[in-house]
Amino acid sequence: MKKLALALIGIFVISACGDDDDSGSGDLIPTTPKAYIGIEGTSPNGISSLAEYNTTNQSIENNVFRKANINPMGSQLSDIMYDADQNQFVLLVPGSNKIIYIDANSLVIKRQIKDLMQVRKVAKVSDFLYYVSSPELGGIYVINAIKGNIRSEIEIDGITNPTEIKVWEDMAFICNTGSPITRDSTVTIMRTTEDTIISHLMVGHSPNSMVIDEENQLWIMCSGEFNATSPLTSGVGSLWTYNLDSLKMAVDSGLAIMPDTVRYFQDNQLRPGHLTYDESGKNLYYITGAPTGSISSFNKAQRRVSETPLISGNFYGLNFDDRNLELYGMRTPMDIEEDGFLEVFDPVGNVKVSIRIGVKPVDVVFKQ
Repeated sequence: MKKLALALIGIFVISACGDDDDSGSGDLIPTTPKAYIGIEGTSPNGISSLAEYNTTNQSIENNVFRKANINPMGSQLSDIMYDADQNQFVLLVPGSNKIIYIDANSLVIKRQIKDLMQVRKVAKVSDFLYYVSSPELGGIYVINAIKGNIRSEIEIDGITNPTEIKVWEDMAFICNTGSPITRDSTVTIMRTTEDTIISHLMVGHSPNSMVIDEENQLWIMCSGEFNATSPLTSGVGSLWTYNLDSLKMAVDSGLAIMPDTVRYFQDNQLRPGHLTYDESGKNLYYITGAPTGSISSFNKAQRRVSETPLISGNFYGLNFDDRNLELYGMRTPMDIEEDGFLEVFDPVGNVKVSIRIGVKPVDVVFKQ
């Protein structure tokens, strides 16, 4: 009888251990990957919104921000960033002069920073700090990623319209895009550990977007000088490439910084921008006009940029999903104030999904 009891106890213990093991492995099941699309809304004061796209079943849910929060987002959404470390999205809403932090799971507002000056783009520079560009400030805000407070304001003398920001190691690169009245051809380099300006790159007219590839190459897209009075005399766009290891060595040594290559466009009616990158395919994509244009693509090994449209249309935003190897284009109709579409393509431009989504879909970020 005692032997039977011991045997039953042993079976129970083994079964319990097996259940615990199954439970532990269940925690490793990956969550459904999703894309979040920011929608700017009508000009100038239309309410911005956020849509959630399930990349597995290709379904979309609109207005997820408003469903999670009582108050509307605000107007003129310009950028979204996903911070996995802090499990939050950061939304820049310049029409309402504020930045919103929302929980990445519930999408509920965690905190807001108000009364800012025309915030444009955001980048994470450390576990605890963000840089936010502001054309009206003429520089950047340095913001605490956890508490949300502004740590400092850094004005950059002699520059116009700071926009896109990319970070590599302890350096941040800021495109100074300029304006039709005040032109700019510079990219500011900042030391993120000290929040100080260390140099400027002299590039083509109106640098507007950047990517950093797996070989530590910085690619800078410049739209070129546009002559509104006489468009046929406008300047051409250009694409500048810098090796970041060599650039850092030059900065630390006080030497002149030289680009590795400069590729010039031939058609001076193109206004190239929204540069994005497919790491596995080594392909760069860009939009051929501003505010909208077709999508073109070329391999980074090519000596010349391709100006032939890969996907014709009016696209307002662009990004590449490296997980699923898909290109996301935010398409607008001819009347940009009407509802646009989220369109998902394979790397060679074949459309996979086209979903009506709202007025001026402007940006997309990916969350696992």
